[in-house]
Amino acid sequence: MAERSIVDVGKYLQQYGLRVAENPAFGGVGGGHSPTGYHPKGLAIDVTDWRPDMAPAYEGGPKLDWKTRTGNLSWRAKQLGLFNEALGPGDPGHDTHVHLALAGKKFITDPQLRWLATGRTVNEKGELTDVMPTASTPAISSENPGSVSNQQEQMMGYLIGSLFAGQQKESPRTQLRRELVQQLSQPSSTPDLFNTLLNSESNPYLA
Repeated sequence: MAERSIVDVGKYLQQYGLRVAENPAFGGVGGGHSPTGYHPKGLAIDVTDWRPDMAPAYEGGPKLDWKTRTGNLSWRAKQLGLFNEALGPGDPGHDTHVHLALAGKKFITDPQLRWLATGRTVNEKGELTDVMPTASTPAISSENPGSVSNQQEQMMGYLIGSLFAGQQKESPRTQLRRELVQQLSQPSSTPDLFNTLLNSESNPYLA
């Protein structure tokens, strides 16, 4: 998963034959938009589905007319709840396209974008599904320094579980675990925490 801007979303949608416009990164912004709105700031796109009038939204799917596909795209964008604005057929002035606005960047997964574009994605079993995917815990990154990765969660869970496993006598290894758990409440100590884990006999990942 990665932090994505509205331009990143637009480039992803283009891979599925959707046309993206009304953004400086996609040919510029035309007239008719509010000067204080998202479009002039490069934070919005207009998406149109001008593939053949009858075409499937995904490979092997049923053929639908472009108006139905556009309406479905708008509905999925609203269901995801990721965008500051998501407007489409049924909203005034958006009968032929879908307007998406995103201020800054947000963690959006590939499965979420695929579901947005096609209405389908692949589940953990490798099966095609129409169930809307949800975001998992974001990985730690320079753009999101306060986030926690899955490996960190596993290590933390191991430490906490070992600490409260009912051991009557506190061994040196248990004492180390207790000290490490205390550091969990101090985000700035994360690098020191993992340096300790990597050099500790209590680290199950090195066993």
